[in-house]
Amino acid sequence: MESSSGECSKFKMKIILFGLILQTIYGLPNSHVQEVFKWNVMEYEDFPLTDDSYVGPYKYYIPENVQMLSMGYHPASGLMIMSFLRTRPGVPAALGAFCVTDYPQGSSPKIWKFPNAHVNDLKAADFAYFTDPLGNTHSNPVSNYPYKQWENSFHNRFQKNQFYPFGQFPFQRDVSVFGNDKQIQRIVSVFHITVDERCNRVFFVDNGQLTYNRNRTYVIQKPALVVVGLPANGCQLRNFPIERRVELPDHIIAKGSDGFEHITIDYQPGDFCDDLYLYITNILYNYLTVYDYKRNDFWTFEHETFLPIAAESFFVFDKTFNYQLNLGLASVSLGYPDVVGDKPAYYTNLAGTGQYVVSTKVLKDKSKADFYYNPNDFAIAGYRGCNHQAIKTVIDYTTGVMFFSEVQSNQIRCWNMSKPLNPDYIGVVYESEDYKYGTQMFVDSLGYLWFQSTHIPIVYSTDLPLNLHEVTQKIFHVPVSYAIRGTICGEGL
Repeated sequence: MESSSGECSKFKMKIILFGLILQTIYGLPNSHVQEVFKWNVMEYEDFPLTDDSYVGPYKYYIPENVQMLSMGYHPASGLMIMSFLRTRPGVPAALGAFCVTDYPQGSSPKIWKFPNAHVNDLKAADFAYFTDPLGNTHSNPVSNYPYKQWENSFHNRFQKNQFYPFGQFPFQRDVSVFGNDKQIQRIVSVFHITVDERCNRVFFVDNGQLTYNRNRTYVIQKPALVVVGLPANGCQLRNFPIERRVELPDHIIAKGSDGFEHITIDYQPGDFCDDLYLYITNILYNYLTVYDYKRNDFWTFEHETFLPIAAESFFVFDKTFNYQLNLGLASVSLGYPDVVGDKPAYYTNLAGTGQYVVSTKVLKDKSKADFYYNPNDFAIAGYRGCNHQAIKTVIDYTTGVMFFSEVQSNQIRCWNMSKPLNPDYIGVVYESEDYKYGTQMFVDSLGYLWFQSTHIPIVYSTDLPLNLHEVTQKIFHVPVSYAIRGTICGEGL
């Protein structure tokens, strides 16, 4: 199999020439994209503590550390849910929300903690012990010294493959109560969320641990899949029931205890909310977890195509900041079902420009997990082209178009799935200096394509504070029909 880096070099001149031709013929339909919300400082409605409070050795709220990582919209309730990267201290909530109709377009909504304030809060006991890169446990006495500087180790952590054995917690795991009086542990660290409009709920994995400093990883609880209900009156009542919480089994945690990224929902034929499979990517340890929701069962797949490509792991952010992310399996998008309900599952690696595919028939078969599959079941679908690394893909089933959220090109691009997947058939939906490192993208039931812009590389790859006088977080949307209008993806539609 030829590497995508080799293919990247092969297409380099072709992309430049063909791109100029496409721009001349079709233009770039940026005018249809609307900037819906933006923030330079993320403010909250429901702080249980004052801004200058401390939790253990860290300030409770450090605004220059707060950066949106993911978002999801639920049109039936008008709720926008967001996750915030907790690889630095001073982030008061892993999850937050606001009601879209409460704020005008272009404003900076205040966030209230989702599903409520209590479960997002960290406690002093959480920081009593930490693990070093060798897995050794150390005490961390509470300090009264003001917070000044930190060393972020997100990049350092996945390189060292640090693992803390669960079941050997040096402190008491805390249990809280929320939603319908159900017992649930707190929400510690969430990368991405997936809103399910069909059954009105949101899925996410709580990684259960924090990595703040080079030698400080705080293991608070086991990683767990959490499902929260989204009632239609949620914006008014702000009462969100927990429909399910299940800890990931030890045989999965042993493969890598954090880095759970995007969740893809695969409903089976019929009209049932519990007959589905979830495909959960792990971007740090490069494996795919499959969860049979109906039978409450987990298994995993590993394959060489899940791995990052070192030659394509170097990135430039905002034209000036160079960094490396040797990260692999990032997201999965499902194509159209066949007569028995099986679908092509297209998957994407962050450090790579290839798009791969495997049938959900393989993924749903637990007997094929742990290397009992046919290696040829996982295949290359095509290449996006040089410097077009993508972290998230999504398919619009009305038009049959796949969209790519690209972290290197500062573009949202598209591909009509009825055509070959190569740079000749990929169009540009949005290209702007306002779009930087969008980690989340989705199509809602109203036909809007949503995506966001962040300064995530600064937050997890440096110890530099965010500039609070600069807008560093934005949410955009555009009707899919307008997004592909004038592009090669919209031809014949």
